[in-house]
Amino acid sequence: MSEKPSPWSEVTSGIFAVLTAITTFLGTKPFDTLFAVLLGATVTYSVQKRLQRDSEKRGKNAEYVEKYYGPLLVEIQKIQETVLNDVSNYYDFHSLEDFKTRPQFYTMGKKLREDFLTFTVEIVKLVDKIGFYRGRVKDLIREIGDAHVVSPLGRRSSFVSDLSYSPVYLKYCRESERFAGTLDDCILLGKSPVDLVKGKVAHFQEESLEVEFYVDVELTGLISAHTKEYDRKSFHERKEILDEIVLKVNAGFDKDDGYRNFQSELADIRKKAASLSVRIRKYVERYVSTVDT
Repeated sequence: MSEKPSPWSEVTSGIFAVLTAITTFLGTKPFDTLFAVLLGATVTYSVQKRLQRDSEKRGKNAEYVEKYYGPLLVEIQKIQETVLNDVSNYYDFHSLEDFKTRPQFYTMGKKLREDFLTFTVEIVKLVDKIGFYRGRVKDLIREIGDAHVVSPLGRRSSFVSDLSYSPVYLKYCRESERFAGTLDDCILLGKSPVDLVKGKVAHFQEESLEVEFYVDVELTGLISAHTKEYDRKSFHERKEILDEIVLKVNAGFDKDDGYRNFQSELADIRKKAASLSVRIRKYVERYVSTVDT
């Protein structure tokens, strides 16, 4: 269906038709000025109309950046940091799902839209697997590490059995730098405790790293009682114990096809998240460039 002409264009066309008829009979000189004025008005109207369209486009692009592409980029980067880089299963997918229901979702290119949808499905499955294998790792740490938990006279100590807690914590404190991680983080990420902490602080000093065993202490004797305690020592004192635990836990997963598949999926979805970040950033840059011009 053709676009309906604006009232202004109809009036302009009518005036031109009348003036053309008049000049046929009376000549053009009396109407030179009038033609010039009318032509100037027409050009001015055309320029103003184009500027108005450009202004509306810039406003719409600014809205896309502010309300959709900018927040979406932040959300993908958050997933990269908390889920993929830190291997955390504590993530709320409400925001990610919300992006799929907004009208701006359909302004994406078809391929980007399809890849984004695939990513949202795969990341949910991966987070479930992270939770499952983190639980498996914690159990193996307890089984292997219990022999290294010291039980003072009259007390029986073992790693805490509550799956909500990690049995081994890494604590780094030096001047203004603070970091807390777990031994299961190291195993899931395939890093040593030192490498894990080095990646999180600016100026690593090994003497500032300590290791906490989170233990369940049972008092033996006439009265039975339980308490939970943190047994903290320097990393240097517990380095050999940690190395042994990590070595044996990894050996326990060597023949686990499911775990190897999980690690492969983790590497693959990291690449997909990085690709989405780059492509969405290009959308943001493109929209911002039209806003700033």
